[in-house]
Amino acid sequence: MDVESLKKVEDTFLAGVYQKLPVVLVKGRGVTVWDTDGNEYVDCMGGYGVALAGHCHPKIVEAIKNQAEQLITCHGSIYNDARARFLEKLFKLTPKGLDKAYLCNSGAEAVECALKLARRYTGKRGFIAMNRAYHGKTMGALSATWDAKYRAAFEPLLQGFKFVPYGRIDKLREALTGEEAAVIVEPIQGESGVIIPPNDYLKQVRELCDEKGVLLICDEVQTGFGRTGRIWASEHWGVVPDIMCLAKPVGGGIPMGVTLAKSEVMDSFKKGEHT
Repeated sequence: MDVESLKKVEDTFLAGVYQKLPVVLVKGRGVTVWDTDGNEYVDCMGGYGVALAGHCHPKIVEAIKNQAEQLITCHGSIYNDARARFLEKLFKLTPKGLDKAYLCNSGAEAVECALKLARRYTGKRGFIAMNRAYHGKTMGALSATWDAKYRAAFEPLLQGFKFVPYGRIDKLREALTGEEAAVIVEPIQGESGVIIPPNDYLKQVRELCDEKGVLLICDEVQTGFGRTGRIWASEHWGVVPDIMCLAKPVGGGIPMGVTLAKSEVMDSFKKGEHT
């Protein structure tokens, strides 16, 4: 098919939820991508943080090929060698204390798991999220996402969410009653413009959550795996959350998300409650 035919097929059959760029990409290596006419571009998007190792990194390509020749899918109710090796490597990187994982397919799913887990463990229903926060567009994750342009058409969303200004520990202190299941925060806000909080903010959030008996969820979907100079952005302030959400580069381009949690928190899920 020619370029216009390729575009027409996508425009005809795909949901029109993305503002498309007028190119058809067919190849990528490292930071470079090529279109159907052989034009070369530097990819400054990288799937919004997905292609952290670049396009078609040789080790990632080799791993995908090798696994595709062995076993492409294995249900979570069955043990698997590749999954076990992945978990061993992942937990060499994770903050001490976060020692259980739930594996899924996206950042939004990782957030959905975190919200359910916080309610399950604490028995409480409320949440506090931040002004200008972005956590995803599925119903639970959208409930923690601030911008009205994403929310308005889908109200009513999940009940029990309050929003406070990011970086203002005084406003969080005013809002936090102890009746909430969790505070959910991006260590560095992403979509809102790469907003770095005051230097002691995240540590104070951790201390306030401990004081009130509320869980702390850190959404590291955008900031994880070294994108801020540390493996996890929360490490800059010496903070370990109770639950952490990961995605984007974790699969090297394969759709994948992870929810990490302390054992006592993750173990509150009973068999079949979140699969």
